[in-house]
Amino acid sequence: MAQTAIISRRALENLDKTVYTPRKEILKARSLFGSHKVAPGTKMYTYQTMTARGAARVLANRGTDIPLVDADMQEASQKIITFALGANYSLDEVQQANLAGVNLDATQAAAINQGMADFEDKLVFNGNDDAGIPGMINFPGIQNFKLNTAFSDGKGNTNDPKVLLNELKDAKQQITQLTGYADVKPVLALPQAAYDALDVPYNDYQPTTLIQLLQSRGWFSQITVVNELSGADSKKDMAMIFDNSSVTAEILDAQPLTRQQTEYRNMTYTIPYSEQCGGLICRVPEAFVKVTGI
Repeated sequence: MAQTAIISRRALENLDKTVYTPRKEILKARSLFGSHKVAPGTKMYTYQTMTARGAARVLANRGTDIPLVDADMQEASQKIITFALGANYSLDEVQQANLAGVNLDATQAAAINQGMADFEDKLVFNGNDDAGIPGMINFPGIQNFKLNTAFSDGKGNTNDPKVLLNELKDAKQQITQLTGYADVKPVLALPQAAYDALDVPYNDYQPTTLIQLLQSRGWFSQITVVNELSGADSKKDMAMIFDNSSVTAEILDAQPLTRQQTEYRNMTYTIPYSEQCGGLICRVPEAFVKVTGI
C-alpha cells in the first residue's frame, strides 16, 4: 500500500472542498426555493395541507342559521431518494496529470458539481417517475392556464406585445385571486426560447423590451430561465408562474451533498459523493400555474 502516497492527502482534501463550494452557484432550484430539512436516512415524509372555505352573511334577529367554515385537510407523502456520483483516479492518470500540469481535482470536481446539480434540478422541476416523486410541473392540484396567443409565430417573430402582456397578467391573477395571495408577487419561469422571445423591443418607437416592461410593472418578483421547462409539456415548451415562499413550497432535504469513504481497488481510487433529497414539497398546489401554449 506504499503506492497510495502517489495521491497526496492534500489532493483528496482539495477535491472535497471544491465540490462543496461552487454548487450554490450552479443550482437553479435552490435559487428559487428554500429547504425543509429532515433527519438523514428518512425514506418518507408526510405532511398535511388544508384549504379553508367560508363566507359570512347577514344574520337575522334571533337567527340560528350561522354559516360554517369548511376546512378540507389532506395528507400527502413524499419519498426521499439517494443519488450519487463519484470521482475516479487511477495511479497512471494522476502521474500523467502531474506531468502535464493539469489540475485533476478541479476537473473531477466540476464534473461532480454539474452532474449532481443537473439531477437535483430535474428532480425539483420535473420529478422522477421511477421513484414516484412529482415535480413542480406535474404536482397534483396545480392550476392550468393556456395562452390564446403564443409568444412567437412560426417564423420566430414575437407576437403582439400588448396581447402577450395581458395574457401573462391573466395567468398571474390565477394566483393573486386566491384567498390570502392578493399581495403576492409570484415568480415567472420561462424556457430559454420563450425568454428570448420576450427580450425584444416593445415596438419600433419604444426600445424597452417586454421583459423590462414586465419587471417595471412589478407583477412578478423575478423573471428567470428554467431550462427544464423546455419540451416539458408533451415535448412542447411551457412556463410556470408560482409563489416560492416557504409556506407554499420547499425542497425536501435529508442529507446534503456528502463525501463518502474513499475506495481503493485495482490501483484506482473512487471518491463517492451522495445526497438524499425528496424534490419539491408543495403545500399549496393552487399557488402554481402551468402555462401552456407559449
